[in-house]
Amino acid sequence: MSEPLTPAEAQAEARTATALYIFALLVVVLAVVGVLIWGLPALGILGLAATLLMFLMLGAYAAGF
Repeated sequence: MSEPLTPAEAQAEARTATALYIFALLVVVLAVVGVLIWGLPALGILGLAATLLMFLMLGAYAAGF
């Protein structure tokens, strides 16, 4: 079984979760603003940027970071 979290660990996880939610919200807002300004090509650009980010994260994971 896993050990119960200490208050400091729980607080750190809550901060991380909050940061991830804010990041996801910013991506959605960026997508909406991009579509309003440039139309549907903005979704393609956002998809390409997300693909690049995923490849970078996979590379960092493979390198042991």
